[in-house]
Amino acid sequence: MKVEEKIRTLLESLGENYMFEDWSVANVRIDRFPLPCVLNVLPVSGTLEVSNTQLRDKPSMMIAFMDKVSFDASGDQRSEVVERCKDRAKAFILTLNKSDLFYPVEGEIRYSVFYDKLNVSVAGVMIEFTPRERKGIVICPARTVNEIVYGKREG
Repeated sequence: MKVEEKIRTLLESLGENYMFEDWSVANVRIDRFPLPCVLNVLPVSGTLEVSNTQLRDKPSMMIAFMDKVSFDASGDQRSEVVERCKDRAKAFILTLNKSDLFYPVEGEIRYSVFYDKLNVSVAGVMIEFTPRERKGIVICPARTVNEIVYGKREG
């Protein structure tokens, strides 16, 4: 299972409406997407961690928790939406840490607040972190590269 699929599973287990897109495609889809929702922004970088027995993908992730806010909402109303989104982000991190899919995320987790970033009137919070898989792709000397990377047997 890919890192994105694992993240999707955790978020959907929390009842989140999930989208995996870049910002420009999300901007188009969000008009007809149920809110509140979570946008897992397509990763632009990451690292591959290789050991003697496993290969793990460690994408740098940005996950935006957002909800609708009226166009003429007051600062207090916008702040209330952001705080609810921040609580959803906290619930996600705690769920990720309790799962056996990733090593616990510890220390500081950077977040940024956004208002009116998309064409619809939404507000929210975006967290940035790099999840570390507990189990990656198993490397076995008897398997070919195609079997290890693509799960395909040759022949």
